[in-house]
Amino acid sequence: MNDYRNQEKDEVVNHKSFVFYESFFIAMKCLSPEERSEYMHSICNYALYEKTFKLSPTIEGMFQLIKPQIDANLKKRKDGKKGGRPPNKP
Repeated sequence: MNDYRNQEKDEVVNHKSFVFYESFFIAMKCLSPEERSEYMHSICNYALYEKTFKLSPTIEGMFQLIKPQIDANLKKRKDGKKGGRPPNKP
């Protein structure tokens, strides 16, 4: 399990927002209300705070399918803070 602290800088991780895809929403339509709650909490805690929890097998399987997309979005955010590509020199 992760905690609310970033191991690199030892600061609180709080991204304030994240992208929630339609595919995440469609995937939860077949879940019970309790499973939907667990699914949404797992997505939000990971995307906002990079925190994971022990999940039920069904939700763990679904989470593992969406985790790479969230990770890619987090990487883009971190890379964007670096300032982007340097301008071309003539």
